[in-house]
Amino acid sequence: MNFDYDDEPEEPNRQELDETLRRFRESVRSGNWQNGTPCAEALEAIVIHCLETVAFDDALIFAKMWTEKAPYATDAWHKLGITHGSLGQWQLALDAYEHAATLDPIDTEITVNRGIALEQLGRLAEAHELIETALKNDPDNLDAMFTKALILERRERYDEALRIFMYLAKQETFHRDSMFEIAICHEALEQYNEALSIYEILIDLEPYEPNAWFNKGVIFGKKGAHRHALQCYDMAIVVKPDFVNAWYNMGNTYATLGRLDESIAAYREAHRLDPKDVPVMHNLASSLEEHGNFQEAADVFTKVLEIEGRHAQALYGRGTCYDALEQYGKAVDDYDAALALEPEYSDLWYAKADALFNLKRVDESLASYRKALELEPTDVECWYDYSTTVLETGDVLEALRGYTECMRLMPDWAEGYYATAKTLCAAGQPLTAVPYLVKSFALDPSKREDFESEFPLIAGPLGMEYLNNVIHDHQTGE
Repeated sequence: MNFDYDDEPEEPNRQELDETLRRFRESVRSGNWQNGTPCAEALEAIVIHCLETVAFDDALIFAKMWTEKAPYATDAWHKLGITHGSLGQWQLALDAYEHAATLDPIDTEITVNRGIALEQLGRLAEAHELIETALKNDPDNLDAMFTKALILERRERYDEALRIFMYLAKQETFHRDSMFEIAICHEALEQYNEALSIYEILIDLEPYEPNAWFNKGVIFGKKGAHRHALQCYDMAIVVKPDFVNAWYNMGNTYATLGRLDESIAAYREAHRLDPKDVPVMHNLASSLEEHGNFQEAADVFTKVLEIEGRHAQALYGRGTCYDALEQYGKAVDDYDAALALEPEYSDLWYAKADALFNLKRVDESLASYRKALELEPTDVECWYDYSTTVLETGDVLEALRGYTECMRLMPDWAEGYYATAKTLCAAGQPLTAVPYLVKSFALDPSKREDFESEFPLIAGPLGMEYLNNVIHDHQTGE
């Protein structure tokens, strides 16, 4: 194998460059460059070829070699930055651009690319300053304009961004990307019909553009048109079967529509395509739990926790699965771990209180109910469960106080009145209980059946006869 590295390349054609790249790859793999490593000119040609053919991994290898071969070559460092950026390695890209800028501080293209890297890294103020400098030196620089619009968009200055994107959409090289950003700005401004119109234009231009179909589905979802959203996600998946986000959004949409089997199937496919995607796993587990597949749901929540051990929602979800499986000790352990991360989450305290009650740890259960109510004092169901638990300790007055809160917060809920009547009757005050029974029957006639089955054990035969007579008098106005 013999390379003429020291000869100046004479605009080699694509076939020659492909063959050179093949030989360079072999030499890299073997570590055996027969006539020494390639010269800077040969490396430049091959890096440019790799970037043009989207062979970014190869471009990175040879761009690094180029900077080693010609450490003072501005273009070598610049192309290294472009390669890192193409691979999404934005900090490394910025480092390379900064080095290039020390070699040529006035190169506008380097300045713009530094701004792009800073924008991608979220360092928007620095990016904006650089882009303004570039535009001052070159007011017609379209790359700089596009980056400025992206920065404005990220700063939620959508109207300003829109004006620039609309201008750039008239330029052939920026038309497609600008149209996408215009739609995103309309979406952020809740101008959903305008956003849909843009995606329809993009789909007319490129009928098999999966991102346009996907984004159109997102807009339909925000408008509440879930079936239209599903049609869009279906099309995105037809075009790109491994489109994880489309499968994920499809699962979310089916879940919203209550179609759990289809939701689970979509999440399963997204999980198969990307086994490490935490939101996919979390939503899959949640749908499995809602479907009643508690053990499988717990297993999937466990997978989430193997990746993100401090995922509070996964701990909470697994805890509720253990609760449903009557593994209350495990549930409490998960709730405690979640509360260590989110101590102000009232639902967690409520769930823990229920699990502790099931473990017959009543005092601890009451303490957790009280904490939940301290954080969310309008939670009617929590007041009800707290009051029911308080009765286990014999504190009738506190239980009645809790049921009174239920009636105050939800005056049309029969259960609060019925529980109050039941407690009063058990405390030997059947006459006081009657108005609450009458009210509960009026709100929910099925409570009469509960009364007939439950109250004989509390009031006895004579008490039931008395209650029925007094209730009759109340209802008839006698």
